[in-house]
Amino acid sequence: MWRKGCSFLKVLVLCMLTAGVTTAAQNGATNEAPAEAQRPNIMGKLRTAKKTIAVFGQPIVYYEAGRGRTLVLLAQLGWDSHMWSQNMPALAENYHVIAMDLLGTGESAKPHLEYKMDTWTDVIAEFLRLKGIPKATIVGAVMGGALAVQFALDHPEMSEGLVCAASNTGPGKHEGGRQPANWPSLGGVKRALMAWFHDKSLVTEELVRARFEDRLRADDGYTIERHLSDHRPPYSIQEVSVIRIPALFVWCREDEITPLKWGEDYAAAVPGAQLAVINGCGHFPNLEKPREFNRALTDFLKGRQAANQ
Repeated sequence: MWRKGCSFLKVLVLCMLTAGVTTAAQNGATNEAPAEAQRPNIMGKLRTAKKTIAVFGQPIVYYEAGRGRTLVLLAQLGWDSHMWSQNMPALAENYHVIAMDLLGTGESAKPHLEYKMDTWTDVIAEFLRLKGIPKATIVGAVMGGALAVQFALDHPEMSEGLVCAASNTGPGKHEGGRQPANWPSLGGVKRALMAWFHDKSLVTEELVRARFEDRLRADDGYTIERHLSDHRPPYSIQEVSVIRIPALFVWCREDEITPLKWGEDYAAAVPGAQLAVINGCGHFPNLEKPREFNRALTDFLKGRQAANQ
């Protein structure tokens, strides 16, 4: 009887130990997976189908998803629509979202011309007309953010709102910012990435190589050169004070390129504008902190909708 009891106890202890190991392994996987899943995918790709439309006779590439009010996503100069791969799916759950490769960028046509701000805003407006979209909220990062502001100034009749992230085009004293060396080499790309992102661990050898290859493939050097050769001065308070649509400015607290004070000055100059500050990120909030960026944008859009009801 005692031996049977011992055998039973051994089996019971073995089962408990096995269960403990299994539980520990499961807990370990559960604890590690979210941490890994939460790391941003800087060079992610959009999964929606690429589309093309002729705007003023030039093929413009875009990506489209969702239904509802229209959001148009504009990337920073030197990037393309895939910059929004971590944002578009979440936004498309409640909105009609379009990511555009602007004329001269990405896979869109790259004619040799002077790339001015109103060159691009006219292309955006014509794109919306061709798509049968009367109004849209323009969402942009860095230069794309400046275009969101410029579109509101050039085409107020088609502007439903604007979202500007980390742009150097606002009023106020531009003190404390810097522009990292960003030439096409592994070293130049790495220096730029280290300045752009607050979390330096994101700048892996794989990311540097992928970004370098992307820059070599883009064939947009002429566009960047022509735009920057005659870059307009920052907007004055008087210029942006005429904006009468809902506006959101999104900034990272640790931005080394366009410091938070620049965002505060920008938001203060646009009547009724909101400022969303994201902690723990650098110059590209939509890339480094996509969930926080998506939440800030969604809260802004929901608040605007509630105000209109």
